[in-house]
Amino acid sequence: RGHLCCEIRTFLRYLHTSGALQDDLTRAVPRVAHPRLASLPPRLAWPQVRMLIDSIDTSRPEGLRDKAIVLLLATVGLRAHEVQGLELGDIAWRAGEIRLPRTKTRRERIVPLLQEVGAALADYVLHGRPPLDVPQVMLRHIAPPGPITSSNGIVCIVRRHLRRARISVPRGGAHLLRHSLATRMVNAGVPIKSVADVLGHASINTTAIYTKVDTITLAAVALPFPGGAR
Repeated sequence: RGHLCCEIRTFLRYLHTSGALQDDLTRAVPRVAHPRLASLPPRLAWPQVRMLIDSIDTSRPEGLRDKAIVLLLATVGLRAHEVQGLELGDIAWRAGEIRLPRTKTRRERIVPLLQEVGAALADYVLHGRPPLDVPQVMLRHIAPPGPITSSNGIVCIVRRHLRRARISVPRGGAHLLRHSLATRMVNAGVPIKSVADVLGHASINTTAIYTKVDTITLAAVALPFPGGAR
């Protein structure tokens, strides 16, 4: 409806400027209200995320890389550009942490290096990563080898494995896995502030959309239907 109204206003503006209409009627076309939290974030159920992770063929170096990428997105909550820009020096192996100095909010963020993620990263670095003297962890495996130059490369990798796993999604790639992690945390009873910290949101208002997927808590606060059973 919003697109339709926009197109009608554009057409009416054209008619007015071309002289076909004496009056500018663009203000007569109403704007469609779209509250910020009106929609639900696209997400996958955890069994689907697990199936995606387990479906990646790790018999080749690219598979080792792709599994590490999907795990960083799906279990740690990194953004695509954070995975793309991840450097070897950002991984504190002994401390079990990943330090992210290049975040969307321009503030350093520290996330835990989960055991499965650490094992996948170590497997790729030791056995799959091309021996190039560059700081980036994730590298291209097609000529010419080198760092993945944009976050879109990470998105394409996720979408490719979604297709291979035959997981149908209406939209989304790397961000779909972040949404799935946040939904899983909220449904497990994790406080919304902790979810915001994991996702690296500067404002808790950004995380508020995930309160709508907490069906258990929402059911607990629902009021009885008027005229229903007493």
